[in-house]
Formats: sequence, structure tokens, C-alpha cells
Amino acid sequence: MKFKLLLLCFAALFITGNINAQSSTTLLTQVQKSKADTGKVKLLLALSRVILLKSGAGSKEIDSSYRFMKQAEQLSIQLNDIKGQGHTALMAAMISNKKGDHNGGESLAQKGFALFKSINDLPGIAEAYVIIGQRFSNDGTDLDKKIAYYKKAIDIFLKAGITERAATTMTDLGDLLTVQGKYEESLKNLRAALNLYNSIGFKDLQGLYDLLGTDLTYLGDADNALKYELMAIRLAEARKDNSLQMCTIYNRFALSYYTLRKWNQALIYFDKAITVAKKYNDSVSIVVITGNEAMAYYKLEQPVAALSKLKVLNNYASLINNPDKKIEMYYVYCLVYIQLKQYKMAKVYLDKMDLLIKDAGNQITEIYRSHISYHVATGEYQKAYVYLQKNEDALKNGKLLPFLAQNQLYWFKADSGLGKYASAIKHYQRYKMLVDSNYRFANDKHTAFLQIEFETEKKNNDLQLQAKDIQLLKNKEQLQHSQVVAAQTSRNMFIGGSCMLALLLAVGYNRYRLKQHVNMQLQAQRDEINKQNHALQQLNSKQERLLTEKEWLLKEVHHRVKNNLQIVMSLLSTQSAYLQSNAAALEVITESQNRVSAIALIHQKLYSSNSVAAIKMPIYVADLVNNLRDCFDTEKGRIRFELLIDPIELDLTQAVPFGLIVNEAVTNAIKYAFPDCGGIINISLHRINNNSVLLTIADNGKGLPDNFDFKKATSLGMEMMKALSKQLGGSFNIKGLTGVTIAIEFQIEELRSKTAFESD
Repeated sequence: MKFKLLLLCFAALFITGNINAQSSTTLLTQVQKSKADTGKVKLLLALSRVILLKSGAGSKEIDSSYRFMKQAEQLSIQLNDIKGQGHTALMAAMISNKKGDHNGGESLAQKGFALFKSINDLPGIAEAYVIIGQRFSNDGTDLDKKIAYYKKAIDIFLKAGITERAATTMTDLGDLLTVQGKYEESLKNLRAALNLYNSIGFKDLQGLYDLLGTDLTYLGDADNALKYELMAIRLAEARKDNSLQMCTIYNRFALSYYTLRKWNQALIYFDKAITVAKKYNDSVSIVVITGNEAMAYYKLEQPVAALSKLKVLNNYASLINNPDKKIEMYYVYCLVYIQLKQYKMAKVYLDKMDLLIKDAGNQITEIYRSHISYHVATGEYQKAYVYLQKNEDALKNGKLLPFLAQNQLYWFKADSGLGKYASAIKHYQRYKMLVDSNYRFANDKHTAFLQIEFETEKKNNDLQLQAKDIQLLKNKEQLQHSQVVAAQTSRNMFIGGSCMLALLLAVGYNRYRLKQHVNMQLQAQRDEINKQNHALQQLNSKQERLLTEKEWLLKEVHHRVKNNLQIVMSLLSTQSAYLQSNAAALEVITESQNRVSAIALIHQKLYSSNSVAAIKMPIYVADLVNNLRDCFDTEKGRIRFELLIDPIELDLTQAVPFGLIVNEAVTNAIKYAFPDCGGIINISLHRINNNSVLLTIADNGKGLPDNFDFKKATSLGMEMMKALSKQLGGSFNIKGLTGVTIAIEFQIEELRSKTAFESD
């Protein structure tokens, strides 16, 4: 999905010179007290602008803004103030644009441009370019024209040395480039704007941080995108910003979580954005964010909730009237109905998108992905190939690694469905490579972001040190003043004390020589200590670097092992396609896949966690059970799981046999314990004393046969569990009175070593 974002595309018009942003009440008081001169013209225009740009401004505010603009126009004509007349024309153009009369707005802006041109007023000409650009929409060639006018304005602002307006217009230009899909060019402009703002000490940067996060999200750098969005929220909330801009910031912050696959967190901030939009009755924002919520529920595999969100959009049908918005809405409907397996309804929206394909623009990839999802889901793999290639070609023009990876994954599914296993493996390897590339890219960007944070903190510390130095100088000045007063008081005593002073000087010189000798010795000792400390710091730094490299190498090893095991699983899956008529062989391959999956999951936990030596059992067991639940479709068999896992960690040597035991025991319970109806499988792991832990897998199924003797049992699963229990250094027991209970008591490796040491 190409994320639908709320954009800040309403450029601010600074027509009031050096007048800072003030409240309308304060400006009105200043207008009433001012003389009828050019200063009053500026105040009237500033008041008109503040009222017009107020959040949630309606017809009443527009009329009030127009009234003050007309007063400024009349006064500027009386004073023959050409500059004031030009700014008045631009203010009138803004009011016309606000009313929706863009043709009238353009005519007024051209009038202002001509007035500024007649007196060669560069700042005024630049402002006129911005307002003329606002006449155009954010679609198609109109957007190209708007961007061209903004670029002209930026060049003039920079030439005239108006740094803040240049930075503001660069920010708006970055926003427009994001709408156009030129994310790297947008990022370049936004960073240039940030440098300009920093050069003048401008602090109100939450909107700029928000836009930086948006571009990084599109470029696949979700990690840094999230951090910039978090900076925007912190700054906005610290400044108690309650404007409509908060709706945009919350929405984009949610989308950063979305790209990190943290959809529950994304829904929290989508909800906050909706709350702000409803506060200002902003229907457009409500429509966009509601669509984003629907996609988040789709990703959470909650299609019913997603569908309910989409049905809310029926109340805003008049706002979804252009091809882009329709394609986005039909795209989400199509995906949701595919997830619900209601393929006839999905085909309805697929056909609607095909009717709009000529006007699709950047949304063409959404149509391609809809066809791919539909044809793969319905088993029409041959039809999917055409759209797979089209989607691949369209995505290659942008650096959207997640979408390229998703396309390769669908290609793998299509090849597998048609029995093209060699090609399927190649596409799967390509998919893994793109996922890994995205992972490394995020880490490189993360390092750059930490450097930015470090430099920012360093500058803040430097400023604090400068403030302390200034205070120290002030204290020193006060001390010097006191010394001068004391010198004047003691001047009359100087002659009488000269002899005493000569004696004190002699004694002082002797003490000085002695102290100088001692200081030289202390300095030599200090130099030696500093030298040793420096050597020690170098040694510590080298050891820390080696430890860090070792940890990364271990993580990379676990990552590679996990990838290799996944390839093994894919090969087993491919092999199973040739054994459709052999149920026993298919069952053996499925069990082998589950065993390999249990081991691969351990390596995945090791390289994705902070620790490369231990696995947290609560999380691991939950993920392992989820894999088995999906594999055997336990919901259909009405089989429930209850997990009681203490916060215990195992190292790799014990985690592998542990995982295989749980896999075998749960698989046997699912397959044999409940032949007629569902039941419960209970898995518990807890400490029974300081040295031992007890693993129990129990079910309430039909139990074991009356003549069952587990010591004589020779099945592969039973033999594996016995052997793996010995590998854990534990005891294996099984009971079958009411259901089957498997209990394995063993010592954690660390505790077992400690016990042996104490015995010695």
C-alpha cells in the first residue's frame, strides 16, 4: 500500500515584515493605538492573516479577515504605499483561495506581483510566487506548476537573505515533492530547511521533523522515520500545540509504526489523529485516517474490523470522487474481501479499479498488487505473472525495498503453485536478500541518527558551558570592583606598611621557590599517571570493540543458520508437492518441517534479541505453539492451549532439545489425543527448587492404551523424546490415566555447573 498521508501544503505568507506571530487580540490593540502610517498597514495585514489562518476558521473568520484587509488596502492607497498595496493584493488572494475562488486568487496574486515588480521588491516578488502557486491543485500537471513557483520563490528568498521564509518555503516544497513521490528530492530540501532554521536559532520545528519522518518512511528507513516522528510529537506536545497540525503529526507517527509492523501501536496514534480531526470537523482528514486504520486491521488479520472501518467512509462519499482516492479505497476493499475469502466481492472491486487504470498515476502499483493478491489467492497463478512483472518494473524506479520484497514473495508462491520449484527458490532467495538489505539499511541510518543526536547534545552542552563562563566573568568583574575599593581604602596605609611588606616579600619569595620545586615533582607524577591512564583507556576501548565485533559475528551466524533452515523447510515443502497421493510420506515431511521450524525459531530469537547466548522460554514456547496451531489448524479441531511458562532462559545447547521435545509432545497430542472432539493441551515450565526445572505437557484426551509400556515403546517420536531428555540431563516420565501427561525434570545448564562446583 502506498501510504495515504495528510500533507501540510498551505504555505505561510509573511507579509508583516519583522512582526512576530501574535494573538488577534494583541494585534487589534496595537492597530487601535497606531498612527495612520505604513506601520499600521503592516499591523492590519498581520491581523487579517492571523484570523484567516486560525485553526478551524470558518465564514465568520473569513469575513473578519477580509474587513481588516480592506482597511489596509484603503490606507495603503492614501499613503501611496506601493509595497503595502502589493501585500494587500496577496492577502486578498489568500482570502479568495480560502473561499475556493482560485481563479480570482490567481488574478489578485498577479496584481501583487506586478506592484512588487514595479519597485523591484524581491521579497514581495517571492511572496507573490508562493501565492500564485497556491492557485494550482496537488494533482498531475497542476502540481508541477505549483512546485515550479515555489522553487522560484526559494531562489529569491535566498538571494535576498530572508532565511526564515526560505526555510519555510523549502519545507512546503518538500511536502509537495512527497505528494509527487519524489522522496529523495524532498528529503534534500527538508534537510536544507533544517540547516537554515538552525542557523537562525528557530525552534518551532515539529512540522519539519514530521515531514522528514514521512520521507524516511517511504524510503524504507522506518527506524529513523519513527525517531523523527517521535521528535515532532515531543516538541509539539512540549509547546502545547493543539492545532490541526497535530492530526497530521499523529497520523504520520502511526504510519512509521505501521512500516515497522507494529500495527497495534499504529492504531493508538491513528485514534489520536481522528480525535483531533473530529475536533476541527476536518472531513478530509477523517476519510484518510479511517482508510489507514482499515489497512492496520487488515495487517492484524482482523478483516471484519477493517470492513467496519471502510463502511464508515460511506458517510463521506462526496470526498472520494477523484480516481486516486477511489483506487485507494477499492484497493483496501479488495484486500479485505480476499482475506475473508469472499472472492466474488473482491472481484467486484478489482473490476472497478481496472476501469480507472488510465487515470491511476502513482496508484497503478495498487492495481497491480490487487490483481496479484487475487490471482494467487484463487490459484490463478498464470494470470498473476503478467501483473508480477508490471509491478516489478514500476517499483524499480523507486527505492521501495519492502514492496519489492513483497513482490518476490508472491512470485515464489505463484512458481510453487505451478510446480516451478527451481524458479520459486530463486525468487525466495531474492525476497530474503531484499529483506536483509532493508534491515542493514535501517541500521546504517540508525547510526547516522545517533550521530545527529550526539551533535545536538554536544551543542547544548557547549551553550550551557558558555552560560557558566559568562556568569563566572560577571563574578570576576564584581570581585575586581571590590578589590579596587579595597585598594583605595588601604592607600593611606601603604607608606607605613612598606617595611613590613618588604619582609613579607622576602618570606614569600622563599616560600614560592619551595612551592615551585614541589609543584614540579607533582607535575612529573601527574604526567606519569596520565600516561598510564591513557594506556589503560586504549586497552579498554580495544576490548570493548572486540566484544562488540564478537557479538555481531554471533548474531550473523545465527541469522545465516536460520536462513539455511528456512531454505530446508522450503525444499521440504517443495518435495511434498510430489507426494500428494502418499499421505504417510506427507505426514513425515510435515513433522520434519515442524522440527526444523522449532530449531530455526531458536536461531531467530538469538539474532533478533540483545542476548546471543540465551533464549527466553515464555516467548519461544508461545511462538512455537503458534506455528503448530497454524500447521494443524487446531481451531477447526477445537483444540485450545494453556501456557504457564516461568521467566526462564536456556542457552542454545539446551534450547534445541527442549524445543524438539515440546514439538514432538504437542504434535502427538494434536494428532492422537482428540479423535472425536476438541480438548485442552497444557504446557507448563517452572522451577521446582533452586537447581531444577520441570517441563510438563498434558492433555485431557483419550489417554494411552491399558497395556502401554513407554519403556518398550519404539516409535520415532517416543525415542526422540527419551534421547532428548537424556541430552538435557533430565528424567523422562509419561502417564496416561486421564489423558496423557509427559513430565521432564532437568537442571538448567548454569545451575548444574554451579552445583557440581560446590560439590567439588
